Amino acid sequence: MKKVEREIRSIEVAIGVAVSIFAIGKEICGEIIEDIIVHDGVFKLYNRKDELITEINYPVLRVKYRYEEGGVSA
Repeated sequence: MKKVEREIRSIEVAIGVAVSIFAIGKEICGEIIEDIIVHDGVFKLYNRKDELITEINYPVLRVKYRYEEGGVSA
């Protein structure tokens, strides 16, 4: 069975009654998000220097991926 590579493109999180979207290319804390990874259930946002911008500890409602073949999925 072939393993399909995928990359997180964005996440939607519930912050109180609001929904916030964190996506590749958007700015947070004065930094542009270049990478989003999940480790032990915690989403981590990184800049282009691979420095941690912040960790997201709020409930995640939806994750959008980009697959190796170029498709996007919610």
